[in-house]
Amino acid sequence: MTRLYVVPVGDDWIQRFNNTVASPVSIPAEAPEDLQKQNEARIWGTTDGNQKRTFFEEMETGDPLLFYNDGDFFAAGRVGAAFEDPSVGDALWDNPDSRFIYTVTDYQEISVDRERIAQLLGYEDNWVPYRFLRVSQDAVSSLLREYNSIEEAFQDFHNGGTIDPPDTGGDNDDPREHTEIQWLLIQLGLRHGYDVYVATNDKNRTYNGNRLGDDCVENLNLPGFSAAATRIIKYVDVIWLRDDFIVKMFEVESTTSIYSGILRMTDFMVKVPNIAVDMHIVAPDDDEDKVREEINRPTFQHVLQPADHCTLRYLSFNDIRTTHETVEQAGPLQDVF
Repeated sequence: MTRLYVVPVGDDWIQRFNNTVASPVSIPAEAPEDLQKQNEARIWGTTDGNQKRTFFEEMETGDPLLFYNDGDFFAAGRVGAAFEDPSVGDALWDNPDSRFIYTVTDYQEISVDRERIAQLLGYEDNWVPYRFLRVSQDAVSSLLREYNSIEEAFQDFHNGGTIDPPDTGGDNDDPREHTEIQWLLIQLGLRHGYDVYVATNDKNRTYNGNRLGDDCVENLNLPGFSAAATRIIKYVDVIWLRDDFIVKMFEVESTTSIYSGILRMTDFMVKVPNIAVDMHIVAPDDDEDKVREEINRPTFQHVLQPADHCTLRYLSFNDIRTTHETVEQAGPLQDVF
């Protein structure tokens, strides 16, 4: 079941939103111990109420979020960790009534008017979101009739909702660089004898007529992993596995923020602290300095430095293309990435 949450932000709360979501905030001392290991995160919350409690308790890591204010949906993201604690609401916003707390990952600014979202969700044109809610499955289905996935819709929203929705027939190529690099990473993994997993929301994307999910494992079956850890990485762009053990993970960052990809990796490391895995942020060649700057943030180094068996490295799009070309011409490499 695909869940989608709509989060109205009143004018009197916009500044607080900017302080703790638009910009990452230091983790308050009152937050759970697991969250303390991150140093900072984007954090939001909502007040109590029977229906709000129901929606909140259904939240899972990776669930998409749309933030609304004054006629426009202005931001999007995904649920990170969710927990109930009025003391965090008091510490962050001087409002202990905000007891249902969640972190926000994959944050991006968007600009889509209310009527456009109402149309996509199958609502009346005069629909106005006035409270925190999980939209119905019928509404999600309406959205997915125009887009291959929630992620595809978010990418459109990031562009202002101005491009035509993609054909959902599944036969058209997706020309975006992100999809190209994902496909190359999938092929490289398969050529080197790995089982390959592609992000659950990207399986039906196509590149040169090839569906990304073809020849990939359908689900992650990871012995000893908690459900929370598995939920975090099911949205990682490409994972190479050997006998149900993760060997390498790749986040391709051509459209979403680099910060979000690194945060997903470090969140996973916090959940599985003793894992040995090579992690890579794959980004355009021009973004190398930006990626390295983000990796060196204190909030990430706090997690990365103590990790004896994990690495997080930058790879350029050109690295991926060149390696794929080499393998096509000369066969598998002894050591790849």
